[in-house]
Amino acid sequence: MTTTTKPNAIRLSDDVLLSKLADVEQDAETSHSLEDDDNFIFTDVCIAGSGPIAATYASTIIAEHPTAKVLMVEIGSQDSLVAGEHHKNTIKFQKDIDSFVHVIKAALQPISVPPSDSYIPTLGGDAWAPKVNETLITEGHNPHQNPKTNLRASAVTRTVGGMATHWTCSCPVPDAEERKENPIENLDDLLDEAKTLLNVHSDQYDCSIRHTVVKEALLKAYPNRGITNLPLAVERRKDNPDYVTWTGTHRILEKALESDRFTLLTETRFTRLVLHQQKPGEISAAKIRDLRNNRDKYVLAKAFIVACGAVVDSIPHDPRFAERAEEHKKKYPNDPIPIPFNDPEPQIMIPYTKDFPWHVQVHRDAFSYGDIGPKADSRVIVDLRFFGKQDIVESNQVHFGQPPPTPADGWKPAVTDIYGMPQPTFEVVRYDGDAERDQRMMRDMTDVANVLGSFLPGSAPQFMEPGLALHITGTTRIGVDPKTSVADPNSKVHGIKNLWVGGNGCIPDSTACNPTRTSIAIALKGARSVVNSLPVDDTN
Repeated sequence: MTTTTKPNAIRLSDDVLLSKLADVEQDAETSHSLEDDDNFIFTDVCIAGSGPIAATYASTIIAEHPTAKVLMVEIGSQDSLVAGEHHKNTIKFQKDIDSFVHVIKAALQPISVPPSDSYIPTLGGDAWAPKVNETLITEGHNPHQNPKTNLRASAVTRTVGGMATHWTCSCPVPDAEERKENPIENLDDLLDEAKTLLNVHSDQYDCSIRHTVVKEALLKAYPNRGITNLPLAVERRKDNPDYVTWTGTHRILEKALESDRFTLLTETRFTRLVLHQQKPGEISAAKIRDLRNNRDKYVLAKAFIVACGAVVDSIPHDPRFAERAEEHKKKYPNDPIPIPFNDPEPQIMIPYTKDFPWHVQVHRDAFSYGDIGPKADSRVIVDLRFFGKQDIVESNQVHFGQPPPTPADGWKPAVTDIYGMPQPTFEVVRYDGDAERDQRMMRDMTDVANVLGSFLPGSAPQFMEPGLALHITGTTRIGVDPKTSVADPNSKVHGIKNLWVGGNGCIPDSTACNPTRTSIAIALKGARSVVNSLPVDDTN
């Protein structure tokens, strides 16, 4: 009997793959010979990341270009049945929002942990511990990070949908002071378009007793602060209005997912970009790695996008709420609170102004409340979150290697994270203007809080860890001047023909309000720039 065997696939070395890539760069016809080589992937657009900004690029390009193929590369896995869906759409979390905090904590991976945080003083004597001057370099530990300049609570979410799988969905429009450095002339139009894309509404909680009572209390106390409903990327369900649907990346990506011109690769690392050897200022390929088998491939594309409680007693007597309160009392005669269990939470905003340069949200979300636990009824709790801003300082930076003592010494190799990518090191210092603004904001927070009720034990006003808001901006800022910005108003990187950036890092201003809507507005303009740069394939 004769048998035949199929040769094992050969995993080519990086040098061999780069050599083949160089041949393609020199001779376009060579690319045809590589189309059956599974070490290479051919597409029109390659996108790093799968969060809302990356999804904006993908969906816009698919919708507005007739033939372009888009490949999206995500280092995380798909953790929901629908790609990128908001995890808070689960009924469990809408019934018990406090339990969602554990989902958020599980989703966030720290970026840069300084050496001091790896020391465990209570460790048993027989356990292994780092020696003096030694530090861990796994799980985000960074021996180069100075604790004093770290954004201690900064973290990333590696999953299809990114942080949009657990974000608050707050979508305010930035104040004029929060956009004075933005070079995009039609930003208002793009913000309106972003509103539609994100399905933003401001009226989905008007049915809430709590929302109405809290809002009226604040309006009475602060009639000139512009208090209004918080714009949210959310819509109340028509089949059961007790619940809502929060916008996740799945909504933005919906049309792309339906197209045969869109491909999503999960658990795949976007390792690096390769500059074209024959054409300076142009990217020829992206090196990616399938983390399931550690196999490297090269993506050849025409365009690359790196987007890597005193207010309760009046309720039964208020004619607007009396019927619902009485109905609830009949069902639950022993409940001392006249608010139905299914009453939606409040969603209120005090906007940023010149006199009060911070953004305020009064609502309920997934947070911890000291040691009060189940002793507190969620219906009489509201969260006050005040978002401040920081002055723009050129010396504040993030880098991916150990900085040199002097410029002549050069940069030392970067520490890598658990995925083998260079780990960021922050150098962020706050100055007198930041401290003064923070103190004014804290005074305002206590004043506003006292209008509504008392603080829960263990939940007094406090400044949170730097970076906890996860709204880092300005790292890849857009602008006209290459000396002070990374990319132009179209988000195309200065000096590179076919590379665009996306995300909160593109925002050139110091902002207080949530940045997602602004970042999507910027990405919409960037995506159309990509569309205009791509030829139409007449062969299809």
